[in-house]
Formats: sequence, C-alpha cells, structure tokens
Amino acid sequence: MRVPLAACLLIGLSACSEPPPDAYVTRTMNATAGEPVGTDARNEACQAQPGRTIAADRQVLRAREVFCGGWTQPAARVLELAGTASESDLDALASSGLWRSWLDQRVACGPPTRTTVTGGGSARLLACTRRAGGWPHVAIVTAGPSGPVVADGVATSLPVIERLATGRTGGGGAAAGGGSRSAALELAVARLSADAFGAADVSRYEQLMNLGRDLNQTENFAAAEDAYRAALSVQERVLGRDNPNTAAPMLALAVNLSNQKRLSEAQVLLDRAGTLAPGAADPTMQARVLHYRGLHALNAGDPARAATFLQEAETRYAALAPAATQSQENDTADLLADPVQQSAILGLAEAKRNRAVALSRAGRAQEAAEVVAEGRAVLRRAGLEPNMMVGRALRTEAGADIRLGRTDAAATLLERAAGRFSIAAPGERPEAVTLFLAGQQRLRGGRRSEALAAFRTGAGILRARQIGLPVALVVPYLDALDQEAAASPGSAPALRAEMFGAAQLAQRSSTARYVQQASARLGVSEGNPAVQGAVRGLQDADRELRDLFAERDASGANNAALDARIAAAQQRRSEAESQVAAAAPGYRQLLLAAVDADSVFRALGPQEGMLTMLLGPNNGFVMSVRHGRVDARRIPIGEEAVAALVSRVRRSSEIGAGGVPRFDTAAAQELHNLLVGPLAPSLAGTETLVVAPDGPLLALPFGMLLAGPAPAENLVGAPWLVRQFAIVHVPSPQTLVTLRAAGTGSTAPLPYIGFGDFVPPSAAQYARSFPADRCGRDARLATGLGRLPGTRAEVQTSRQLMGAAPDKAVLGAEFTIPNMRRQRLDQYRVVHLATHALLPGELSCLPEPSVVASPPGGAPSADPAFLKASEVLDIKMDADLVILSACNTGGPGGEGGGEALSGLARAFFYAGARGLMVTHWAVDDAAAALTVADTLRRQQGGATSAAALRGAQMLILEEAGRSIPAAFAHPYYWAPFVLIGDGRRAGTPGGSAQAPSNGPARL
Repeated sequence: MRVPLAACLLIGLSACSEPPPDAYVTRTMNATAGEPVGTDARNEACQAQPGRTIAADRQVLRAREVFCGGWTQPAARVLELAGTASESDLDALASSGLWRSWLDQRVACGPPTRTTVTGGGSARLLACTRRAGGWPHVAIVTAGPSGPVVADGVATSLPVIERLATGRTGGGGAAAGGGSRSAALELAVARLSADAFGAADVSRYEQLMNLGRDLNQTENFAAAEDAYRAALSVQERVLGRDNPNTAAPMLALAVNLSNQKRLSEAQVLLDRAGTLAPGAADPTMQARVLHYRGLHALNAGDPARAATFLQEAETRYAALAPAATQSQENDTADLLADPVQQSAILGLAEAKRNRAVALSRAGRAQEAAEVVAEGRAVLRRAGLEPNMMVGRALRTEAGADIRLGRTDAAATLLERAAGRFSIAAPGERPEAVTLFLAGQQRLRGGRRSEALAAFRTGAGILRARQIGLPVALVVPYLDALDQEAAASPGSAPALRAEMFGAAQLAQRSSTARYVQQASARLGVSEGNPAVQGAVRGLQDADRELRDLFAERDASGANNAALDARIAAAQQRRSEAESQVAAAAPGYRQLLLAAVDADSVFRALGPQEGMLTMLLGPNNGFVMSVRHGRVDARRIPIGEEAVAALVSRVRRSSEIGAGGVPRFDTAAAQELHNLLVGPLAPSLAGTETLVVAPDGPLLALPFGMLLAGPAPAENLVGAPWLVRQFAIVHVPSPQTLVTLRAAGTGSTAPLPYIGFGDFVPPSAAQYARSFPADRCGRDARLATGLGRLPGTRAEVQTSRQLMGAAPDKAVLGAEFTIPNMRRQRLDQYRVVHLATHALLPGELSCLPEPSVVASPPGGAPSADPAFLKASEVLDIKMDADLVILSACNTGGPGGEGGGEALSGLARAFFYAGARGLMVTHWAVDDAAAALTVADTLRRQQGGATSAAALRGAQMLILEEAGRSIPAAFAHPYYWAPFVLIGDGRRAGTPGGSAQAPSNGPARL
C-alpha cells in the first residue's frame, strides 16, 4: 500500500503552518512593483517594497523586502531600527535578542564576524545556512542613517542589503555611491560562493518542492516524483552532489518511488540520504530519514520493521518538539513560532499515525488505535489540526477498527474522514478513496444501499477528476451492483451498465505512472507550443486550486468569499481542460478516464463486440458490450490465480533452451472458460472482438485461448479463439472511443517506412547509462539485448511489398533516433520499428517504456539510443499502423510488462498512430517476416488491420501440417503478434473479419 505523507513533512521546515510556508520570508505572491535598488551579486535586477514587520528589541522604523530576478518571494528582508548604533549595540543585536532569536529559528549561523560595508561603516556579518533547503544565507547588522539596521537574505542579495542599509541606492554596483569597497561582500563571496547561484535557483527549488508536496497530497506519486527529481537536480547542481542538505528532496523522491513499488530505486536514495542527514542544517532530517525508512518498509510489506523505524523516528521528533505538546497535563492550543518545533510536532504526529498503520497490519489493532489517538492529541495540544492530517488519522483509526471486526465503527470513522478531506481538498483523490473504503465497510455490514451511495459519490469524484483507484477498492463497488442486480431483476440492465463504467475506475499502479508522467511532461516538452501552453495552463489551474484548498483548511472556519474563489478556480480548471483537449485531440489517451457503455456501443461497428474485465484479489468480473447491451459475469478466482494461468500459458509458448515447449492446453482452455465462455451467447454474431484486458492478462494474446479441448501433441485444428474472431486489444474502453472519435484512415501520402537491424550500444555506453552502484543488474540485462539481423530482411521485404522507395528501409547504424525524427513520420501510413522495446520491470533504472535504436556516432552513453514513451509524445504521426516487432512483455524481470506496453501504446496513439502491432515474446524470424508481410499485403488489399492480422495468422494455422510442418500450429510461431488500438480503416466500417477479396496466400 502506498503511504502518502503529511504535507509539512515533505518539505520539512518550509511547511504548511504559521509562520508562512517559506519559513524565512513572507509569501508575497501578489507583490506590487517597488523601488529599483540595483542588481545582486548575480547581476539580477532587484526591487524593494514595504515588508512585514517582525519582532525586534527596538522600534522598527521601516521594513522592506527585496525581490530579485523575477522571484515571487523576497530574497532579503531589511529592518531599520530606532536608537543608537555603537559598536556594542551592533554586537548585542548580532548575538542575542528578539531579531537574533527569530533568525536562529530559520537559519543556522556561525558567530558574528566584525567587518565593514561600502563606505567604511562598521558591520557584523553572519554566515548562515537555511534550515529548509540548505541554501547559503547571510545576515548583517550595521549602522544606517537613522540607527541600527538588521537584515538577512540569500547570499547573493548582500550587495542590495548593503545599499538599502546605508542609503546608497542610486547605482547598480556593489560600491554604488562611492567610498571604500565592502569587506563584508568580499568575505561573503569567499565564504559562501555567492556567485554560484542566485535567487532564481532558490525560487525554482522551492516551487518544485511545493509542487511535489501538493502532488503527493493528492496521491499523484508519479508526478510528485518528477517534481522532486527536478528539485534535487537544482540543488545538486548548485550545492554539489554530496551536500548534506540535498537529503530533503532525496528523501521525498525516495518515498514517492517507494509508493510506486520501485523499491530498489527508493532504497538507494534512502541509504544516500541516511549518510548525508547528520550534516544537514535541518535538525529534523535524521528523524525524517527514520520516518521514511518506516514508510518504505510498509510499502515493502514488512510492518514489524516499519514500526521499529517509526518508533525511533518518534523519539527523534519528540526531542525537538515542545514538551507541552506531548504531555497529557499541558493541553494548550498556542501556535508555535519556531518552524523547527512545528516540523517536529507534525512529524511526531504523522510518525505515530504511520506506526499505527504498521501495528494494525502486524495484527496489533488495539495498540494501533491507541497510537493514532496519541498522534491526534499531539496535534490538538499544539493547535495544529489541518483537515488533511485529521482525515488521514481518522482513516488510520478506522483501519484498526476493521482489523478488530468493528465494521460499523470503521464505516462511521471513514465517513467522518471523508468529510475532513472534502474540506481540505474537495473533489480530490483522498476523499474518493475514503468514500470507497466506507462503502466497502457498509457492504460488509449488510447495508448495501448506504454502500452504493458512498461508492457513487466517490465515483463521481473520480470521473470528474479523471483519476482512478486501486483495483481492490473498486471491486466491492461491482460486488454491490451485482448483488443489487440479482435482487432487482427489473433494474439489472441499468445496473450492469453501471458495472461497466465502474470497472474503468480501477487503475493499475504502473499504468497510472506512465500516463501521469506522460501528461506532466507535455508541459515541458519541446513539441507543439500550443499544447505545451495549454497543459501548463491546466497545471497552473490545478496548483491554484490546491493553494485555495490549503487556505481554506488553514482558516478553519466558513468563508463565503473563499468558497466563491474556489468555485471560480474550479471553473477555470474546467476551461483549461477544454483548451488542452482542443490543442491536443489525443490528450485523452493520456487520461485514465471512464466511458459509459453507450459511448462504447456507438464506437463499435455492427459486427464488433467488446470484452472487458477486472480482476480483484479474490474475485473479478468479465463484461461484454454488444448490440447496446452490457452482460456481466462474476469470475470466481482472483488476480493471483489468473496470473498463474497466464504464466503457464506464457511459459509453454516461448522458446527455451530445450526448444519449443509443450503447450499448456489446459491453462489456455481454463482461461477461455473463465473470460469468454460465460459471455458466449451475448457475443454471438461478432466478427471482430475488441478486448480490454486487465492486470496479468495484458501480457497475453487472446487469440491463443482455446474454446475447447485439444491434444498438446497435435495442435493442428485446435479451436483457437482466433478462428472465431479477429481480435483487437485496447488498453481501455476509453482508448477505443477516443481513437474512433478522431476519424478513420490515414491521409499520409507515402505508404511505408521501416527501421531495423539496430547496432547495440557498447558495454561502456551501457555502463554509463546504468551505473553499477544502483543499476548493475539492469546493465547486465541491457547488454544482453543482442542485434536482430533477421529484422533486416523483414524490413526489406515489407518495403518492397508496400512499394516504398529503397531509402525507406533505414537499417543498421543509420537507424538512430535523430535519423528517425528527420524522416517526418507523419508522411507514412505504416511505420515499422523492427527492434527491441524495453518495458519497465525489465529495467528498473529505465522508468519509461522505450524503443531501442542504434546510438549516434560518438554518443557517450546508451541514453541517446532509447526512444522513451515521453519522447514519442513529441513525434507527429498519421499512421494506420505502427509495427513494433521485437517487443517482449514477459522478458527478464518483465512483471508488469503488459502494463508498460499499454503505456507505450498510449504514447503512440497520442502521437497520431491508430493501431500498434506488437509481439508478446521473442518470435521466430521466418514467422515474424511472414506475419508482417502478409498482414501488410492484406491491408493493402482493403482488409481492416484486425482482419489482416487474423488472416496472416490463419494462413500459418491452415498451412501447418500441409505446406509447412505441423509444429507451426504451436502458438510460439503464429500467436505472438497482437493488434492494439483501432482495427478499422477508412471505408471498412464494422470491423469485418473477412480476408481481402484476393483470398489467402499459400506458403
């Protein structure tokens, strides 16, 4: 299970409580134009404007804030104080008092150093480090025209601080106004490398950390990963890879990787952060390392170890938190001013909540309930009870009740938690998750109508936000609908149609990650500027809403004006979504959206039917759409049992050291009996079957299922499903609806271009792409991706058959990604990539599905040889068919390969492909060449893509035992190719499964 973090923990001291989130400077998002005050040490133009007054030992005559380089938060704060400014006054202000206490809460400073400022005035310089982020910071005390001046800011702001402190703002240089040079500035540059970074770097870092926090809170872990990875990159570039303060984004990145079950990657980062944390400026960092190790252990399924880590984290946090928040005898609600103490309190409460989760999973539910109550009490005593954290605490408490068998009590707590989430982040994923959990408990308690009410409210949120939930949360909704249909036969058709839509609310973690990453990267891609701008607008709208929700959460009271702002922001987000859809018609391929049965029926032709399924932990459902009617049947076994059957079929289909294995006919028939047989009456008359598989079934060609018994020793004449239907696979029903809505048939002027016989990267290039310290296993797997010489003949034969020019076969060292991009792929109706596809699960250090090409000459690493799914988004295509003929969804470590293939297919559909023809395992060269060539020949003759592929496969089956050996009836030879996407073309409505009029060829 994924473990979202409290918002404050993810960015440490720059957290979500008072004082303001940046913890050092005021959040001045709507700052007005101020007085020009020259440039900083990086030559970034700066302005000053009136600022927030803070506590000081003397009267504050004037407070100003400095903004540099377009930064939206102050780079420095300058306070002019009343009174004398003798040497002893400067020493006292720099060493003690209210201002110094305020400063110490936010930065870690060395002892004051006596120095001088421009013009020769005496000053005290403090070299500091910001506790949040570890950025170099300076503070200075000097004599100004009206008395002492105290100031602090990022190191590069010191020239501006000096000018404001001395009243010398007429010029732009460090010595503006004449007089002696600034010894303070020279000292700061020498000690702090002030010219190594600027305010914009700090601003970018903080924006990325805040974005990561927001995305994590809405449980979008893949997009949060991208934000934290970028923040870490900024910090490492400026501070250095081994700077202890990089531990903060490193930990946040680690836990978001862990939440996606990328456990080995997360462990490497946790270990690095653990080494760096003792030297970090943030005092809570070592506690956070233990905390995140605990969360990682939870994700790894080790609750006992998690509880140990989390209890150690509590001890560390408690040492930094005020005793009043931990004692039953001191029940106060005073807001704390010290951000370190705030971070420690929030960390302590969240560590207790997470430990309660671990205890509950370890079978210690009663103890878990006590611990989560302790966490709630810590927040209450500190006066820090944000709705998001309280909602999570209530949800954790409900989890303990569930394990104690207190179903009704758990449901009540979950409904209360959903109410909290509806205030903190209305209409977002945490609220929907909690409603589904509440519905599950109501169903267990026999209160089906209340369960359905909760499920339907949560489903409305998921559809509006186009997000999904884990399968295990969605299956109870289908169970409730199935029970209701049995109890109310008259309502059964409508309820089964609702089941069809409900099943699409489930999403697998890998699929969600690929889709979220692809969607997020459109906003920073180098593709269509209109798309980039529209996607960024949508991202900005989402961020605005999150800020408003946080503001309402912090206010803790009804606020009609704020509610009106939220409603207006929601409307802007809706408009932004429309702008994205207009700029990028294929954008819907990157959304995990549900479509209703009526939409699917309208997209299907008269001879087409759809088969879709959902596999839960203990049971599942299979559904069909045909003639405007949904039929649904319960599958009596769960995902693990289905996966075992798929594994048996796959193992008996792929060639091994002993040659082609004996095919497991029993497993193939059992899968047919589970998935297709129960719906056979409703699929009668179907010629083309569109299949939307789920989970492990994504790695299985459905054409090889057996509709009846067949002897494994003689598969000639076996009743394969492909004999009954032309079969099209789709990642989801929505994929088909979107493809069909985009129109039919390519308008590209050229018939074909093919790429093959790649030259693999060298061992040295692979080693640079997959460092041995964290990707050694991946390096070994990657170097095993040998050359595919058979693909040269495959591409050449296909080119000749399609009548394409000789230069439309790009082979060997010429097959590079830059060369491929230069070909203007939108000019070709068929694009053929005869090469390896790497699917995450095979290579954990390559998080995206990728196509492998030859590395360009002189490439320092293997990276330029990988065409990643996110890069496919920038390619413009207009292809009826993209052929990827060396894919393997069950390769080394290929668990989840089918899901990865689904993500890659979505990227090609976004780019403009209508269909993707791929292989599910390494195929025989001769069979591959024949299948590809005969499919293209039939398609040239007017057949649909689906019918063309079926015809090529039937050719092998019909000729097995006649003109070719009977062994070719084994699925190894004919079954690996599948068509993903749209099986139709212009002028062929209905998806006819007939062979073209020129009849089947003979071998």
